[in-house]
Amino acid sequence: MHMNQEDMERLVNKSDRQLFINDLNTGFGLSIVEAEALYDRITLFNRDYYDGSRGPGQITKTVVALGEPAGKPIKYCRMVSVNLTIYHDEDLEVRQKHGIAAERRNKELRLCDEAIDQGGVLTQEDLAILLGTSLSTVKRDDACLMKKGISLLTRGLVEDIGRGVSHKTRAVELFLKNYSLSEIARKMAHSPASVNRYLDDFLVVAFLHRESYPLLTIRKITKLSERLIMEYIGLIERAEREEYGDRLKQLMDQFDAHVTFKKTLNGGMR
Repeated sequence: MHMNQEDMERLVNKSDRQLFINDLNTGFGLSIVEAEALYDRITLFNRDYYDGSRGPGQITKTVVALGEPAGKPIKYCRMVSVNLTIYHDEDLEVRQKHGIAAERRNKELRLCDEAIDQGGVLTQEDLAILLGTSLSTVKRDDACLMKKGISLLTRGLVEDIGRGVSHKTRAVELFLKNYSLSEIARKMAHSPASVNRYLDDFLVVAFLHRESYPLLTIRKITKLSERLIMEYIGLIERAEREEYGDRLKQLMDQFDAHVTFKKTLNGGMR
C-alpha cells in the first residue's frame, strides 16, 4: 500500500523515541529540547552498560566469524552470534526523505557494520533474508553504493579482497571536504542525525589519537570497533597530507574548546 506524506509523518511521530519525548514533554513539563537530550543520554547509557543485551528493533543472528576464508564452505566455518538492528527510528526518516530503496541500502550498511563490530560478517544472502528481499536486489544495491564510493562490507569483499572504506568514514571525509551535514545526508541517503553522530565519534578519536592514547584505550572510551578507529586514524593522516588538513585543524580547535570532555579523562586510562 502506498503511503502519503501525512501517513509517513504519523508513523514517525509514533516511533518509540518520539513517544518517550512526548511523554516527558506533556507529563513532566520538559521542553522538547530537554526531552530529546534526556532520551539521547539514556540511549548512550544503555549502549555503554548493557552492550551485550539486545536493544529495541534488534534480533540475534548466527553468522560466519570474521577471518574465515571466503572460499571455505559455511558448514565448516566458525560461527558467532551477533545482535542486528532490523528497525531503527531513523529508518522512517530516511524513507520519508529519500525513498524505500535508500532506506533498504541504509539498513544493509548498518547491518554489515554491526556484524563486523561484533566479530562476524554477513553474506549478501544473509542481507536478502534479513530484509525480505531478493539476492539480485542486494547485488544491485551493492553496485549502486560502489558508484558512490561506499563499500557494502559483506563476506566476499571483506575476506577476499580486503576491507573497503565504510560509509561512516566516507561521510566524515565529505565533511572535511566542506560539504554540509544536509548535503552529505542527501548525497548518501542518510539522516542528518546519523552523519552528525559519525562526525562526533570521529572528533573524539582524533582528539585521543593526537593525545597519544593507545588503540585499546580509544576503543574502551569510544565504544567503537578497532576497524572503524583505524579507518578514522587513516583519514586523519590522509587529511593532514592533502588539501583538507586546514578543515581538520579548524574542527579540532573547536573540539578543544570543550574542556568538560578533557576533564573526564584526567588521570584516565593511558
